[in-house]
Amino acid sequence: MKVIVIGLIALVLAFVAFSFYVSQPVVEGTRGSFEPVIADRADALTFARSAKGLILVMQHEGDALIGVNLTKRFGEDKTSDLVAFVTDIDEATLPDVSAPGERFPLEELVMPLSYHYPSVAAGTNFKEHAEEIYSDDPPFLFPKLGEASQWNSSVPFVPRLDFEAELCMFPLADVESADSLPEFGLVLCNDFTDRWTLLKEVDLGEPLGLTGFASGKGCEKCLPTGYLVVVPRARDFYLSLNLSLYVNYELRQQFSMADVILPIEAIVSKAFEDRHADYRKGDEPVSLLPHGFIPGSTLILTGTAAGVLFKPANIWNQGFYLQPGDVVRTEATFLGHLNNTVEAR
Repeated sequence: MKVIVIGLIALVLAFVAFSFYVSQPVVEGTRGSFEPVIADRADALTFARSAKGLILVMQHEGDALIGVNLTKRFGEDKTSDLVAFVTDIDEATLPDVSAPGERFPLEELVMPLSYHYPSVAAGTNFKEHAEEIYSDDPPFLFPKLGEASQWNSSVPFVPRLDFEAELCMFPLADVESADSLPEFGLVLCNDFTDRWTLLKEVDLGEPLGLTGFASGKGCEKCLPTGYLVVVPRARDFYLSLNLSLYVNYELRQQFSMADVILPIEAIVSKAFEDRHADYRKGDEPVSLLPHGFIPGSTLILTGTAAGVLFKPANIWNQGFYLQPGDVVRTEATFLGHLNNTVEAR
């Protein structure tokens, strides 16, 4: 009996040690100075919004944007809807890069547009992330049932709260089929996840994405979105972007969109293939595409890379996950940053 007890203790200690080992950061470093860059006008147009109106962004000074107030120039009726403005405007009427700019402090910025609910999200769309959670399934989709929130909004504390830096893309028109795609806008997102709820509801006998994900990724204020929207000229522009995520100034994720498995065309195609699949939030059936198509301004989360907090072996300990008061900062090439604090209990 003594040998059995010793063996069990050794097994438990080995498991605890292993869970600590797999929870070590995949990438390490400390955030230096933030030097954001705005995309060249020849490659993309960059927009933001404040209470003063829609802004065509020329420069990013770190704590403020320099740009032209398009609402002053074109009126509220034409600029209240960013997607309609971009779709309808003759670019020749836009101010050029040498136009005098106005300063817009970041704390005065609001969401550039209203995103259509719900969002479409891709899971395990980066090889390294699939490997770190021991998944050998191909990328899958699920409905992200949280409303988009602002770039600097707080995030509610829930047990086993995790982060996922993501590039979000949204169509500038309704996508009726996978055969005819419109242009897409780009915005930085963070897909905060309630891992405990996800694991409690997931049915591993079902294809990944159908169970657990709608609940675990549907918490309120768990989808902060950026203050910058970029509308590129080339469809593959997004593949040049790099993303980083820091927790309390310590680097936790860093990756290139060039490593994505399913490009945006394949994600959209799969969304139409899976639109009749039996997705569930708890016992409630939910739809990936409740309208049967992808409405314009629907966020499409393209997936995250390695470095998230969740590992199958560490779900037992809240200490491995985000804590009240933690500050999560997400940055991306040409897309500015998010700054989100986990709320106190």
